[in-house]
Amino acid sequence: MKAGENITLPRLLERREMTSLLQALAAPDIRLALIRIDGDIFAITDNWAPADRTGLADLSGLMNASNGSQTIHANGYRVYPLLAGTNLVGALVGHGPSPRGDFPLEHALHQTLQTLIAQSQGKREMASEALERYREINLMYRVSETIGVSLDPDAIPQMVLEEGNHVIHADAGLVLLSQAGVNSEIKSSFGAPEHAAALADVARFVSEMPALVDRPAILTELPTDAPPFGAVLWAPLKTKEQALGGVLLGRLQGQEVFTASDEKLLMSLARQAAVAVENSRLHQAVLERERLKRELQLAHDVQASLIPREVPQIAGWDFAAHWQPAREVGGDYYDFIERDDGQLGLAIADVSDKGMHAALFMALTRSTLRASTLAAPKPAQGLIRANRLLCADSTGGMFVTLFYSQLDPAAHKMVYVNAGHNPPLLYRAAKKNLVELTRTGIMVGFDDTYRYQQRSVQLQRGDFVLFYTDGVTESINAQEEQFGEERLQRVLLDHCTESPAEILRALKQALGDFTGDIPPFDDVTIVVVKRLAGR
Repeated sequence: MKAGENITLPRLLERREMTSLLQALAAPDIRLALIRIDGDIFAITDNWAPADRTGLADLSGLMNASNGSQTIHANGYRVYPLLAGTNLVGALVGHGPSPRGDFPLEHALHQTLQTLIAQSQGKREMASEALERYREINLMYRVSETIGVSLDPDAIPQMVLEEGNHVIHADAGLVLLSQAGVNSEIKSSFGAPEHAAALADVARFVSEMPALVDRPAILTELPTDAPPFGAVLWAPLKTKEQALGGVLLGRLQGQEVFTASDEKLLMSLARQAAVAVENSRLHQAVLERERLKRELQLAHDVQASLIPREVPQIAGWDFAAHWQPAREVGGDYYDFIERDDGQLGLAIADVSDKGMHAALFMALTRSTLRASTLAAPKPAQGLIRANRLLCADSTGGMFVTLFYSQLDPAAHKMVYVNAGHNPPLLYRAAKKNLVELTRTGIMVGFDDTYRYQQRSVQLQRGDFVLFYTDGVTESINAQEEQFGEERLQRVLLDHCTESPAEILRALKQALGDFTGDIPPFDDVTIVVVKRLAGR
């Protein structure tokens, strides 16, 4: 039998009522009293002699040594233990003789007092349960008004501790958060610096216990290097998909141990906090995607501004062009470069990578090629200079395949350098066949000592040249077949008498019919240059 912890007679019975009850039942020679477990008088009749009254204090030891089920007779005192559940809370004491030798009134009173104590304890438990429920509901309401609406991942841990410490007293506390269940970090803490540091050591001990990944716990057996704390309370932060970390509260030695009610409250808080943390991370991910999307759109707009908005207007010649990056930005480009000598520079290029890196290198290639070729009288000389400059600026093994030509509209002559690029297709109207303008050198940006060679072709009436990148021939369909050069040539031959715009439209239609709903995995760039039949 143990003394009641936090359960005492004054909490269970009303002193004035008990005094009145004892006074009403006492006989002239029978004295009654209620004493607490420490021997102090709680209620007493007024017919006690001073000496007998003093002896009540000596009954404490006898009362605590009893098993609570037997009446104790000692020195003329009859001691009836009073229990609240299994806890000893005091005793009814009778003193004085009985003519019959028994004391039925005292036994009945003892039973009545036990009934009153049981009823009072039941009411207290109901009130305690109601209070606990109120605390939980009140906590959840405040959490919904604070943590539940917050999307700031840095503020949520501190809010969790503030709400937790509001309903559960603790001397120190911290919140651990991890990414994908690893690399746990203390995101917020409170308490004296030395206590917070000691609790951080306990947190490392707790976080390494697999059994506590998904369940709360009250721990009183702690590592020997955490002497300040007599107990800690742990609640995991966990969603259905993954563990996010946990909340740890500590009470110093000498403080009351955390209760099951505390554990329940902190776990309720942790569930709400885990949802808030997950929502904040999802929100941050959405913001990051939107930011990246805006940056990519800006990069696309900048890159698109480098692509010619219009094709050249030259008597006797017709042009058409198409540029479509597979992503927001790409590594393909084409360019028309008007020269002071009346010739027209035409360039098409494909950087060896995709995405932002390729787009930046494409912009560098465009500006370098323009500056180099405008300062050189011949295409090969311009390419040699551009290659040397791009080799100096190339990083990460970047290079570019490039076809550059200078068209003399008056002489109907095209001088070109093919630096490792897909051979453009020259349609000869007289023979109704296609000729490849094969490579005259390696890709640009690979070897700064390379000497490029150039070639020339004469274009007759009705001849045209199709420049393209490998995104055309390497486009795939649902069966993972490539569009290929054969299909490309068939489209050109089927539409050889049409204008460049019509040839381009037919080629785009053929590509679309072939690939269907399969998204492009590479940039597509096409340029068509045709000498008109009537000039």
